[in-house]
Amino acid sequence: MSNYFNTLSLREQLEQLGKCRFMDASEFEDGVNALKGKKIVIVGCGAQGLNQGLNMRDSGLDISYALRQAAIDEQRASYKNASSNGFTVGTYEELVPDADLVLNLTPDKQHTNVIKAVMPLMKKGATLSYSHGFNIVEEGTKIREDLTVIMVAPKCPGTEVREEYKRGFGVPTLTAVHPENDPEGKGWAQAKAYAVATGGHRAGVLESSFIAEVKSDLMGEQTILCGLLQTGAILSFDKMVEDGIDPGYAAKLIQFGWETITEALKHGGITNMMDRLSNPAKIRAFELSEELKGIMRPLFEKHMDDIISGHFSKTMMEDWANDDINLLSWRAATGETAFEKTALTSDHIIEQEYFDHGVLLVAFVKSGVELAFETMVSAGIIEDSAYYESLHELPLIANTIARKKLFEMNRVISDTAEYGCYLFDHACKPLLEDFMKSVDTSVIGKSYSASHGVDNLELIAINEAIRNHPIEAVGKRLRSAMTAMKEIKTEEVSRATQEALV
Repeated sequence: MSNYFNTLSLREQLEQLGKCRFMDASEFEDGVNALKGKKIVIVGCGAQGLNQGLNMRDSGLDISYALRQAAIDEQRASYKNASSNGFTVGTYEELVPDADLVLNLTPDKQHTNVIKAVMPLMKKGATLSYSHGFNIVEEGTKIREDLTVIMVAPKCPGTEVREEYKRGFGVPTLTAVHPENDPEGKGWAQAKAYAVATGGHRAGVLESSFIAEVKSDLMGEQTILCGLLQTGAILSFDKMVEDGIDPGYAAKLIQFGWETITEALKHGGITNMMDRLSNPAKIRAFELSEELKGIMRPLFEKHMDDIISGHFSKTMMEDWANDDINLLSWRAATGETAFEKTALTSDHIIEQEYFDHGVLLVAFVKSGVELAFETMVSAGIIEDSAYYESLHELPLIANTIARKKLFEMNRVISDTAEYGCYLFDHACKPLLEDFMKSVDTSVIGKSYSASHGVDNLELIAINEAIRNHPIEAVGKRLRSAMTAMKEIKTEEVSRATQEALV
């Protein structure tokens, strides 16, 4: 096997990278009919496998789980997840031969072995589906010509796929049909039905490609969605404690600050997030974000270059072959950080205080979202896809930190995302060393300014710069289609979560 993307001509690469179309709601009027009455077998029952399956069953589809014999005999977590929720569970040999649709929802590192085991068992004309195209694009796996291959990729951790569905909404979803595997021309009908079954059609669905999904997904995860949240959390906590802020307060401000601040993004983009600040604090956050963008831009560009070339995937797969020695050591080191180990104060923090005392967090979010978007677009990824992979998914990742800090984020994201998160974090922290020396508790831990006096012309110019960034125009257009989106009352949610954790 070889990297599929690298086997294509430049014209084909650019064509696949630029494949992105926001699908109209009318295209989903058939609902789940294309999969109604079909036998759907999910391979793997982790966060994505379980929660997608729950949504699809609630949407009226026939769902069962195929697991390895050892997982069943030893009653591993995957077996308990499926059986405790009332699903039929069986071995590959028992369930796959009769399946009309097989969903491969195992971790990326298991895909090659899973496909080798499952593909010979699949009946002629069946459909194989992925929720991340790494195995096809980066590993270059070839699928039997008689099989249809589709991708339905919710843009968030599996836990949030379920939570958004239960709230009557969904998460933005990328869909694709592998151009080399659609022999009966049924791929798009099934992909659309699958997206409806998980609730994605309510949030917005992009007709994409395996290549565009993989390259944009890897970039978003490594930079703003996971990597910069981890870097910002650790550096901000250490700065606050160094400057005399109570550690318990500092930990709570960060753990729930990301969730509260990014919720503002979901409904009104960077403009709404920045408007939650006082005018002096907005100006300061803008200045900090511009400084951060200047420092981090080369790192973002390097990550994009390494993803496009396949260098990132190559080094990560080498770590897989070496028993995840880097991944596991980085995971352990993260668990030993002061932020991760500090108990939270029992004092309540009101919603607006997260903005007033978290100007630096706002600056981190603004700089990271804009940089990720700009870098992806410059590499040939269409703006709509770059928006979902940088801005819209961010609140869903931040929600996981609110539950149990960085441990929870890294637990529910994929191993691929986790590896990329650590890789970015370890490169980013040294770059920001001098920057962090230049900031103090006026931008993290305390209110920025008691005065509301600002230069009107400066404020007008900054507001214009914020509102005219390309991601704001794209976001406004895409959010206008998300009519079913409901607001999370962050103060109430955070308070309940805080009380449960203290």
